[in-house]
Amino acid sequence: MTTNAAPTRQIVEVVDLDTGNIGSVLNMLVRIGCTPRVVKRPDELHRRHPVLLPGVGHFSKAVDSLERSAWRPALDGLRERDWPVLGICLGAQLMCDSSEEGDGRGLGWMPTTVRRFPSVGVDGKPLRVPHMEWQPFAPPDGCLPFAMPPGRVYFAHSYFIDPNPLGDASLCESEFCGIRFTSVARRGRAIGAQFHPEKSHRYGMAFLTGWMQWALAEIPAA
Repeated sequence: MTTNAAPTRQIVEVVDLDTGNIGSVLNMLVRIGCTPRVVKRPDELHRRHPVLLPGVGHFSKAVDSLERSAWRPALDGLRERDWPVLGICLGAQLMCDSSEEGDGRGLGWMPTTVRRFPSVGVDGKPLRVPHMEWQPFAPPDGCLPFAMPPGRVYFAHSYFIDPNPLGDASLCESEFCGIRFTSVARRGRAIGAQFHPEKSHRYGMAFLTGWMQWALAEIPAA
């Protein structure tokens, strides 16, 4: 009797900078049929799979981890090869030049600054920070390298990626009390998402699935 072999679960290498709980990211990757491989040291990178750079916590602490654990040259090496890397929330902010949250130099993949939400909105009313809410997300056709219908995503952040210096690299933008910020940025095969796909339920699953399928097809030849 012939039986069908179980489908191969695709591997995603998840960089652990020890800046916060990455459990929800790992759980979501398993839910969409992937095998997350947590990488704590640069020498553990296989460099054969898509790479995910999550992050929760303080920018300066994450930058310190980049330097202390020699992650910066390893990640820059991926960027030089135009490797498919997805940064989530703090991971996306680390892709930028710098942050008003603290000292330290970001990776500089996205030529912009991460800024703190002001205490008041453009209407002069007090701004409740952090920005924590569901928001509509409707990427224009062809904006992302994979198809995504309109939906809703979950944000939880006090600092935002300034879209003005990014130009066309700011693929999608959102608004908080009149303040525009980048929700998805892209340079080459590096993508940064300010929202949390792992907390955005079915839409987040669809986003990560779309990214994973695209990333697998985009991995550079050896």
